[in-house]
Amino acid sequence: MDIRAHVIALNEQRVRVVEQLRAELDATTGRERNQEEQAKIAKMDARIDEIDAEVREFVTRETREQEAGALREQSLQIFGEPAVTRAVHDADAYLRSWARGEFGNRELEVNIRGAQREREMLRQGADPAEIRALAWDTGSAASLVPTTLARVLYETMEASNAMLRAPTTKVYTAGGETMQFPRVNAHAIATQVSGQGTTLAGTDPTFLKMTLDAFKYANLVKVANEVLSDEGIDLATFLGRDMGRALGRVTATDYVTGSGSGKPNGLMTAIVGSGTITTGGSLIAPTAEKLIDLIYSVNDEYRSGGSAAFIMRDSTAGTLRKLRDGAGGTVGAFLWEPSLTSGIQNGTPDRMLGFPVYIDSNVAAQGSNAKSIAFGDLSAYYIRIVGNPMIERDDSVGFATDEAFFRAKLRTDGDVIDLTAVNALVQNV
Repeated sequence: MDIRAHVIALNEQRVRVVEQLRAELDATTGRERNQEEQAKIAKMDARIDEIDAEVREFVTRETREQEAGALREQSLQIFGEPAVTRAVHDADAYLRSWARGEFGNRELEVNIRGAQREREMLRQGADPAEIRALAWDTGSAASLVPTTLARVLYETMEASNAMLRAPTTKVYTAGGETMQFPRVNAHAIATQVSGQGTTLAGTDPTFLKMTLDAFKYANLVKVANEVLSDEGIDLATFLGRDMGRALGRVTATDYVTGSGSGKPNGLMTAIVGSGTITTGGSLIAPTAEKLIDLIYSVNDEYRSGGSAAFIMRDSTAGTLRKLRDGAGGTVGAFLWEPSLTSGIQNGTPDRMLGFPVYIDSNVAAQGSNAKSIAFGDLSAYYIRIVGNPMIERDDSVGFATDEAFFRAKLRTDGDVIDLTAVNALVQNV
C-alpha cells in the first residue's frame, strides 16, 4: 500500500465531509434541529473522527519506517555495507562468531519478547514483512543478530508448551523480585433496593494472595567445535530448537501440574478447590452432555470474554474427537471441529463445541477421579517471565574434547489469579 497516497485521499475525503457538515449546520442555524438532522450531523462528526484516527495511524507507521531507514543509514556509515548486509541476510555468521568465542563476551541475550509479539501479530493477520520491518530492523548490525535465534527458540518453546500457545496472560518483568497480586476467591454480589432510605446490602468480594517468583530453569548443550566452524550448519536453528524444546517441555509440566512450592503453581493444581463436573462413568459414555455442563459451570463473562478454551492431553482429545451428534455419540456428524490451519505456523487450534482446544501431555489421562479436562478463561492463568533467556558459552570444561558448552537460562513462574474462571471435569469411575 502507498501510505502517502492513502493519507492524501483520506484528507481529501475529510475535506468533503467537513464541507457537508458546514452546509448542514448553516442550513439549520437559528432553529431547533429535528432528530433526523441531529443524527445526520452526529454521523458526519463520527466520520471525521474515524478519518482523523486512521490518518494518525498511517502517519505513525510512516514515521516509524522513516526512523528505521534513518537508523539503517547511520549503521551503514558506522559498520559499512558488508556488515549490515551480513547481519540482515546471514545472522548466523554473527552467532557463529560469538559461539566460537571471537567477541569475548560469554553471554548472549535472546529477545523472546519480540518473537512472542511477532507471533501474536501474525495470528491477528498482520503483514509479516511489515512486522519484521518495525519489530526487528533497528538499523544496528549487532541487534539484528539474535533475531533468528530468538524466533526459533520461542517458536520451539511455544510448540512444546500449550500454556504459552493458549491465551494465558504473559507478564514480562525486568527484575526478579517477588510480585504479589490479589487473587479473586469469590466475587461481590450486589442487591436490589426498592425504596428510598432502605439500607444497602450485598456481599463483599473475598480475596486471597497470588505470589509470582522467578524460578530458574536451564538446559546445557555441548557442541563440537567442528560444528561451530562448519558454515553449512544452521547454528541458530540447531541451538534454538534444542534449547527451546528443553525449556518448553520442563516449564510446560510446571505450568500445568506444578506444586507451587519451589516451582510454578500449575493450572490443574490451582483449580483443585474450584468447581468440578463429575462424569459418573467413562469419559465417552455420557457423550457431550458433561462437556456442555463443564462449559456452563463457569460464568458467562468468562465464556464470552474471548479467552475461553479447553485444555486436555492427546489421548483425551483422541477420545472426544470420535464423538458424533447422534445416537449417543456413535453416528452422525463429528462434534470436533478440525482447524484448517492446525499444525501450520501461527495456525489456529481445533475447536470442540465452539471453543478452542489446547493439547498438553501434562494434563491427567482418563482414569479414576482424574481431572482430565479443564475449561474456562485461560487468561486467568498468569505466566511471569523475567527478562529474556540468556545463553552462556564455556569451552574450558570441554577443552580436552574440543567441545564448547552452551547453557540457556530462563526465569519464570505461574499461577491462577481468579479461581472462579476455570473449572475441571473429573472422571469418576
